[in-house]
Amino acid sequence: MARWDEILSLPVQNPPSLEFSAAEIVWSRVEGWRETLDRLALIPFSRVNDFVRGESNNKDCPTRFHVEARRRRSPEIANKLKVDGILEYILYWCSFGPDDHRKGGVVRPSRTYCAKRKTPAGRPNTKRGCVCHFIVKRLIAAPSVALIIYNQDKHIDKKGLPCHGPQDTKAAGTYAMFAPCISDELRLQIMSLLYVGVPVETIMQRHTEAVEKQGGPSNRDDLLTHRYVRSLERKIRRSVHELDSNDDIGINMWVEMHQDHVFFYEDFSDTEPFVLGIQTDWQLQQMIRFGNHSLIASNSSFGKNKLKYPIYSLLVFDSKKNAIPVAWIITPRFASTEIHRWMRALYDRIHSKDPSWRLGGFIVDDPLADVNVIRDVFQCAVLISFWRVRHSWHKNLVCRCSNIGMQADVSKRLGELVSDICKGRISLDSFNDFIEEFATCSDFLDYFKGVWFPKLGAWTNILKALPLASTEVSSAIECYHNQLKLRLLNEKDSGVYRRADWLVDKLGTKVHSYYWLDEYSDKDNFSRYWKDEWKCGLTSWRQALKILDSDVDFNGNSARVVQRKNPENVNVVLNPGSEFAMCDCSWAKMGNLCEHVIKSTWIVRESRSVSQSNSMFQYKRTLMNALRCPPHNSLMRDHAVSLAVSVQAQLNALFSQEYCGSNAGASVPLEERVAAEPASNLELDIPNEASNEESRRVSLNSSEALQNTRQPTVDLGIAAENSSDLMATEEQFSVESGNLLGKGPSLDFGLVNDNTNEDALGNVDGVAVQRKPLNCHNSKKNIGEGVLNIIAIDSASIFVIDSHMTSKLDNGFAEANGVKNLDVSG
Repeated sequence: MARWDEILSLPVQNPPSLEFSAAEIVWSRVEGWRETLDRLALIPFSRVNDFVRGESNNKDCPTRFHVEARRRRSPEIANKLKVDGILEYILYWCSFGPDDHRKGGVVRPSRTYCAKRKTPAGRPNTKRGCVCHFIVKRLIAAPSVALIIYNQDKHIDKKGLPCHGPQDTKAAGTYAMFAPCISDELRLQIMSLLYVGVPVETIMQRHTEAVEKQGGPSNRDDLLTHRYVRSLERKIRRSVHELDSNDDIGINMWVEMHQDHVFFYEDFSDTEPFVLGIQTDWQLQQMIRFGNHSLIASNSSFGKNKLKYPIYSLLVFDSKKNAIPVAWIITPRFASTEIHRWMRALYDRIHSKDPSWRLGGFIVDDPLADVNVIRDVFQCAVLISFWRVRHSWHKNLVCRCSNIGMQADVSKRLGELVSDICKGRISLDSFNDFIEEFATCSDFLDYFKGVWFPKLGAWTNILKALPLASTEVSSAIECYHNQLKLRLLNEKDSGVYRRADWLVDKLGTKVHSYYWLDEYSDKDNFSRYWKDEWKCGLTSWRQALKILDSDVDFNGNSARVVQRKNPENVNVVLNPGSEFAMCDCSWAKMGNLCEHVIKSTWIVRESRSVSQSNSMFQYKRTLMNALRCPPHNSLMRDHAVSLAVSVQAQLNALFSQEYCGSNAGASVPLEERVAAEPASNLELDIPNEASNEESRRVSLNSSEALQNTRQPTVDLGIAAENSSDLMATEEQFSVESGNLLGKGPSLDFGLVNDNTNEDALGNVDGVAVQRKPLNCHNSKKNIGEGVLNIIAIDSASIFVIDSHMTSKLDNGFAEANGVKNLDVSG
């Protein structure tokens, strides 16, 4: 028992990398059987496959490990619960062993009654008597932990000599120099190309050209054979989605066959429908890579009119701001009570791979989404996206109203109503006035009253409670929605749409392959075989960046956008600058947000001829609410000021990186020019409502900043009128340049009651998603980690203080300062 006490007292090691090897683990020596010392360690059982892959990708001796033996035991049938009881025993052995097919090698008989063959089974290059192996045990006492016993970690034979890899001189010129099979990455690439229709001969031709270009084979992937690719093509061609005539049984069979791709599954019960969560290894990697300290968006209820079960997609945004699906959840219905069933399982799966992973913000597109569950699981801010409503209104307005002038007026009025709701100026009753005002547009109003009137109450409440997501995010989600429709709903036989086994099979094969190829760097080599389903261009936001200011001409309440390649093609934008501007291009007529509307809105807002966007208003309102703290304890205010300085530092860095070297004639947002201008002071104007003093000056100078006299002083000015009615006040927020607090420049915060008309952050365009943690401590109160998110939007940056900051405050301190919830911001 002393042995097991020592084993169970060892720490459970969980390296943050996606794959890890024995070199990244601290091994312990514990007394084993036969008076020997076992070399062992504890890791999470969910990461055993990551350890196997990491050991296989050993650069000094590449190989693969296969399961040589496995035993399982259910705890229910165990006669006696023992400390050393084993739920599962797995023996992993190097694929170059344990048999030795070389001349004079020892081969174990596969069956005791089998006659000895004249020729050994297998090739000499694949079985060379390697003794490297390790044992994985899952204990009854700790089912979530895996005990790894790794005594034979050298790739040698029984004589103690290297038997494969670069260290084996006899393996030179043979397959034994490399791993016994191709990598998972190359196999996924080949399968994706085959699924989208690329011929086998073309795949081999491109592969051979790449190997010759690099000067010959250097790893196992370079030795890809035509026979192997043909076998994969044959496997795909012979596969069928209908595993059973009963759809429910077919789903169960698919789940059993694809355990690695399922992160959550619950079958039908008497009270609950089934829920199936699909996430491949590649999707998990993308979620960890692009979702960490960034945004995740949801696209709910896709295909609810055509498919048997709707699809709930979770999206992240890559470096080009394209949406990548990182999980698909399928269930017969979605309600506010369903999301908790799978969200915790997904979060736990991510944290088992990377314990340091943390989400910056979660965007929902359903007013009935359970926001509290999302905050509880991901511990992040929640935003709302309005793209689905705008898409539906715009599309039906074009279809049901033939008068272009009426379309423009109705669309503009809807945009004003939504903007006023976000700013809290109006209530639901204003839509009754809207119906009376446009009574002549009867077809659209009948649709509006029948479909959207029952939903307006929920949308009004959620728009007032949550910050609005950006136009850039909305355009990316909209682009994904149209791509998924093109790639999934393209079957000739529409009857398959009513089967769930077809849905999960196509999502995991063809649809997944399209999105993997979107991120494939060499996809242009196969452009000859591109179809409409494969093409993945820029989003409307990114296309708008390529339009020059000189190509946009304003004339009254419209704007003409000329195409640079074909000047004869001109698109007309009505109500430029409005939240619901309309364009006559084919993309906009389908209800989508086009690049012409986005570009014209940038120019109009840069000239400040229209009011600020909803997102910018919410940003200012939340910032001022955070700064208006009681004067006797300004800890929260100082923390908000620090975050504001960090905002501008990140903005400056982003603009200098993203737009450096851009076309001189292209549109340059106002923030880029402002961020590039030098500054000399930092002053912050904050109304001090609870004090009789007209002004209060606070100077914060870090010791590091004072020592570094060569660095410029940072300027930050915030001015607001002494009015509690934020809806009628135009708070001004201007930042000329900024750096992180306490890392160089001297920061001088001046709290005076002067007003300024500078509004440098009013037109931020194309800001990438970023997050910067800041630690704020007090001698008595520890606020913990406040999180700053800069969320890319059309005309603003969203400033988010996580609920973590308030949750770590004691109740007395929070109540005394009026802090209830700083999680919601604009």
